Amino acid sequence: MIVKLKRLSFTFFNCAVGFLSLAIVLVLATLSSEQISTQLFQTHLKFLENQRFYNYIDQVKKTSVLLDNLQYSLSYTCDAQDIVELEKISYYSPQIASIQLITNSGLKCSDHRDIDALYAHPLQIIELDPQIILIANKKNNKSIVQYKKHILGGNVIVDIAQQPANPLLAGLPKNSWIQIIEGNNVALFTGNRKGSPNEIFSKDITASDVNHIVKPILSMSLNNKAWLKYYATPEAIKTYRNIIKPYLLFLLALFSSALIYLCYRRYHSTSIIKFLIENAIKQNHLVPYYQAIVDADKQQICGYEVLIRWETKKGKVILPDEFIPQCEENGAITPLTFQLVNTVAKDIRKLEMLHHGKPLPFYFSINLSASVLQDPELVQITREALQHYKIAAHNIAFELTERSPIKDIELAGKICQQLNDMGIQIKLDDVGNGYCDFLALQKLQATTIKIDKIFIDELDCNNKNTIVSSLVAFADKAEVEVVAEGVETTEQANCLLAMGIHYHQGYLYSKPQPFSLICQEFTTDE
Repeated sequence: MIVKLKRLSFTFFNCAVGFLSLAIVLVLATLSSEQISTQLFQTHLKFLENQRFYNYIDQVKKTSVLLDNLQYSLSYTCDAQDIVELEKISYYSPQIASIQLITNSGLKCSDHRDIDALYAHPLQIIELDPQIILIANKKNNKSIVQYKKHILGGNVIVDIAQQPANPLLAGLPKNSWIQIIEGNNVALFTGNRKGSPNEIFSKDITASDVNHIVKPILSMSLNNKAWLKYYATPEAIKTYRNIIKPYLLFLLALFSSALIYLCYRRYHSTSIIKFLIENAIKQNHLVPYYQAIVDADKQQICGYEVLIRWETKKGKVILPDEFIPQCEENGAITPLTFQLVNTVAKDIRKLEMLHHGKPLPFYFSINLSASVLQDPELVQITREALQHYKIAAHNIAFELTERSPIKDIELAGKICQQLNDMGIQIKLDDVGNGYCDFLALQKLQATTIKIDKIFIDELDCNNKNTIVSSLVAFADKAEVEVVAEGVETTEQANCLLAMGIHYHQGYLYSKPQPFSLICQEFTTDE
């Protein structure tokens, strides 16, 4: 059974840390910056005002439906019965503040005795559309939304009930803000008209002078026919910052705690995996599997790639992609590789004993990460393994994997030279799909390049395979061997042979196998 380690996703971790860090910076900036606080106040205010505006529109729609039904209940004579119908719909409809009927014959009646007394005089009107207008109330400190609808016997005019006051403004100091709705050369005020201008503009002003004196903190369009504008003093912004400060501190604590928790999880997860891997190394649970490398022309094995597997006590197998990256991150890759060199050397010696003590005619290629290749102890460990198990140097090769770049190419080159002097070949794995380049091929004195499986998957013998062909052409000039990885079909094999690539590795020939099966095959061949 193959299982995967449960660990915190690296991508998720980075995204989460980035988001939380940005959130913390924004909260701190809002706490300390007046400009950001002002922008936040503006955004908050605009959001709430948009909500109020669309609530009014929704109330108008509901009223329109009610009036469609009302028109059949009226006699259009403005008699007592008509007034009762108007009072009834006004009483039972919370969105209607007052209602008035004007018949086609000019008669007027309403649910109010003196409805005109509600409005300021002279009448100030801003038209939002042919049916909806804004009118200043008696004190000109509120704008009344009025809806006019033509029905069977005349027109009905409805004053829509006032929406609740903007809650953001309720906590601000008196005279620290003022609202103006402009349109049709009319300006309707909301707020303390007498006190606010002096506080905000430092002088007594008229509505027409406002825009020439100070810039509004918020300016938004109402149905493209009017402008809603807010003006506020610095004291209003300061008060707003004090109001939201507890919430910002709460968010700061929340985001900081989440960041600390994620970092702890990351550290704890890495520590656990490191402990498990080190324990697996001590108990020899990290074992080599061998996958054959075949000379496709001769149909015979010329080598094996050593692929590590983590075998748990319960017989489960963990694939290398699930733990090798963690080994490279926490430094466990070096002792793991050194142990693997000794294990492979021991296995080679066992096969030689099955071969009557004769040297084996093929090699075993061990994967190396960049960090291990730059460790001078690699040479000594390899030399001691060869001497202890009395095996030939040509039976071991090293493949440089491309998961991370080589930081010190000069040091790596010197180590590769020492390994070459011992008779050990260096190969470059997954060429074309990682950090290794052709400079590395020269510096590391590699004798073989291995073409990554992703290029083999895309092979099409009926079309030109530019990348693979380029790699083959380069290998010919550099006088190095080419091994194709991931060969799974006969068509791929034939295509590779036609391109001059004779060394193949993949499921077409063999899957990675434990050493016991290699021994069985070896005994059968004998």
